[in-house]
Amino acid sequence: MKLNKIFSTIIPVLFLGIFSMAPVLAAAPGTDEAPPPPRVFSGTIEISSTQIAFIASAQSGGGTLEYEGMEHDFKISGLGVGGIGIQKMNAVGVVYNMEQLSDLNGTYSQARMGYAIGKGKSNLGLNNNKNDVYIELKSSNEGLAMASGVDGIKITLK
Repeated sequence: MKLNKIFSTIIPVLFLGIFSMAPVLAAAPGTDEAPPPPRVFSGTIEISSTQIAFIASAQSGGGTLEYEGMEHDFKISGLGVGGIGIQKMNAVGVVYNMEQLSDLNGTYSQARMGYAIGKGKSNLGLNNNKNDVYIELKSSNEGLAMASGVDGIKITLK
């Protein structure tokens, strides 16, 4: 009998809660936004970098972009917040949404979380909000590091 009394008290409260939320949910913004446009292949990329972190982090390195049949060298540098340790990264990937070679230049954002003990692999996405260039990377890492934070990575063509 006690269980029956508990259910008879809880169920009306649940229904009241659900029905009182209906106007709020109906007024909430929907997902009427158009989906983002599909990414357009621009080229392939190789990156080598070293990252050192002790609360703040610094990253430097370089790489090569293959764009419209030609190879172009670039350097990377960056600063971030969060983490401790040192690791070396080698990555290969694809660049999307470039309309011209100079679109590669700029600051890319990357959120990161994880750790490296010895060797490991990861997938990364770098986004340049200024010109909508996106870089998708598969990397191999080596080092001893723990990371949780956000990086700003600057890419500059040589």
